[in-house]
Amino acid sequence: MFSVLSLPILATVPRSGTWFLRYAISFLCHLDRGGRIDDRLTGRTFGDAAGPAFDFQSFRGGPLFHVQGTLPDDHLFIGHTVCPGFAASDVDWWSRTPFHVPGYDYFHEGMNYRYTPIDLAAYRYTPVRVRALERAASRGRGRPIVLVYRNPLAQAVSYFRYGQNHRDTTYNSLKGRPLAAVALRDYLFDSALPSYAKQFISYQTLAERYPAQVRLVPYERLMAQPVEVLAGILDHLAGTPRERPQLADAVWLARPEHMKAIEKELGRSLDGTRIDRDSHIQVSPGRADARIDDRTRAEAIAFLNRLGLDISLFDWPLVKPAAAATVAA
Repeated sequence: MFSVLSLPILATVPRSGTWFLRYAISFLCHLDRGGRIDDRLTGRTFGDAAGPAFDFQSFRGGPLFHVQGTLPDDHLFIGHTVCPGFAASDVDWWSRTPFHVPGYDYFHEGMNYRYTPIDLAAYRYTPVRVRALERAASRGRGRPIVLVYRNPLAQAVSYFRYGQNHRDTTYNSLKGRPLAAVALRDYLFDSALPSYAKQFISYQTLAERYPAQVRLVPYERLMAQPVEVLAGILDHLAGTPRERPQLADAVWLARPEHMKAIEKELGRSLDGTRIDRDSHIQVSPGRADARIDDRTRAEAIAFLNRLGLDISLFDWPLVKPAAAATVAA
């Protein structure tokens, strides 16, 4: 098996559409290869009715995916990682700020990269040379990179809820306390926002340095126009626009209601993290940051601003004009 020296990166902040992207792109690849996917809710068959069915039982969720035929590269990374090519020395607080849980930085968490899990391929693992990946990206010579990022407060509340019903104590507790007993404000400033900032600023830095290589895409825009925005993401990763006649079908099949029906069929959550067969999918999430008052929101914006994040990149719809003016000042 040849080593992966450079590959396109589709990164997400946790709780920012990771599994939607994994399934939508995997469905697209499967349909592009003449496969079949049966809609569990409508009974409609998509793709070649005589083609192979999508294998949900063996699907692990990457983080690598065999995408040959849909993208010009053989492999695509979809998951959480610090931007390849980012140097910690670029940001003075970066090295002394830990992630509050593992999983934000796949390529630097000491995994066995000689056996990186891969989906949609005839083989189950493939080696990735992380140092070569870093070198190429640091010089602006790597493959394209996209970060899908969510409003930091909405992301924090969503991750807070997600952690409370996680199977693993690493995620359902904080400093030995059940996450359900931790105040949201404490979680926000002590854990969620520093971790968010640490991951996000790596992409912000590389996007400023190599704007043609690194693109930042708001999760809210992806959710509002999934077909159009995902087409733009794939065009960037491909390096050129392409016709994708089956993309709308792949996005439709990855809708939350359908994925929950598949979870019911499998008898487990698709990401394998839930207690008592609960789902990690939100069907009608609404505004996940609605529990945060304007004062806390203004303090959070100021906190991220001090760390160097470009707060103009985020949508702050619930901030009152007075609060926003105070932060800007």
